[in-house]
Amino acid sequence: MKTYILIFLLITGNVFSQKIDTLKEEALRDAKATTQASLDKDPNVLVKYTHPKIIKKFGKDQMVDTMKDIFRTMTAQKIKIVSSEVNEVTEIKKENKEYRCLIKTTVQMDFNGRQITIKSSLFGFYDKKKSQWYFVESNKLLNDPETQALFPKFKTEIQIPEDEHISEN
Repeated sequence: MKTYILIFLLITGNVFSQKIDTLKEEALRDAKATTQASLDKDPNVLVKYTHPKIIKKFGKDQMVDTMKDIFRTMTAQKIKIVSSEVNEVTEIKKENKEYRCLIKTTVQMDFNGRQITIKSSLFGFYDKKKSQWYFVESNKLLNDPETQALFPKFKTEIQIPEDEHISEN
């Protein structure tokens, strides 16, 4: 009997580990698509990976239009995203009946000749029906009343770091 229990525990542990590895791969894939969309100034892809609560609140078309306006303003003010990289997918956790993770990123920007590096993170929520991750800027979950109103009882064991802005000039 002990042998069967041990085999069962080994199999379930291995299956769970494989599932977590797959979730991490998918989180990395979706986060990279998001960062590439920022570089490409592609609001449709950014909206695709934005958490549905945010889309529902503002509307898909309104969000796309707002992002287009932001990209136009950036161009007019000579603000450019030079690079946007995914540094790390943190531990995947199952919380509140869903998988969650933190994606650490580094964005380098040129503000009309002034170089700025922003170390920030995206908080990921997994949609198992679509096998897709949705993201929210993690600092907004901590510091933005409007975002906090969309996630009123948000709690996590995942450590969310504060954004870090590093001026190079």
